[in-house]
Amino acid sequence: MKILLMGPQGCGKGTIGEMLSQRLGIPLIGVGQLLRDIPQTHPLYTELHEAMDKGILAPNDKVAQLLKERTSLLDCNNGYILDGWGRQISDLEQFNPGFDVVLNISISEGTSIKRISGRRMCTSNGKIYNIYTLPKEMLAECKGELVQRSDDTEEAVKTRLSIYYSETQEVLAYFREKGILREIDGEGTPDEVFDLALKALNS
Repeated sequence: MKILLMGPQGCGKGTIGEMLSQRLGIPLIGVGQLLRDIPQTHPLYTELHEAMDKGILAPNDKVAQLLKERTSLLDCNNGYILDGWGRQISDLEQFNPGFDVVLNISISEGTSIKRISGRRMCTSNGKIYNIYTLPKEMLAECKGELVQRSDDTEEAVKTRLSIYYSETQEVLAYFREKGILREIDGEGTPDEVFDLALKALNS
């Protein structure tokens, strides 16, 4: 089964993707992680890292090449879960493997802003914590300083959300017309959203 995860920032795609990966026994492929893990020996390493260092999006034809390489590996024979792709029709023109299901995890703008603006990274262990949702004892794991990324401020999140929604409407309509789009309410706990995702996959 080939599953595409979609949804605005803060909807929990990574968390739900990991849970689905463990349950279904297929890999979760995150485009961001794929780019970060590209080996220095890869012919695209320099070009892609130069783009990332400048804070600009990597060319989608080059990302598509990486995805084709990654999904051709043996662990993808029974399918995979893809996160971070297909936000624009131009993405799908470069790489569209024929998804079986597209899960769109929806949350309100307010929830997205709260979840993202509440993120903090620990300077000692690199873990990401959320000051609004994590218990104090978990926050206490960080022995360093909790810092906020510059693109996680409320204003930055609003800008990213505006871009996301304007870009994805055409793609969502495309998948809806194909009959493979499943809408998931992402406002609940991870376990609740996971249960909804499982039901959607079986519908």
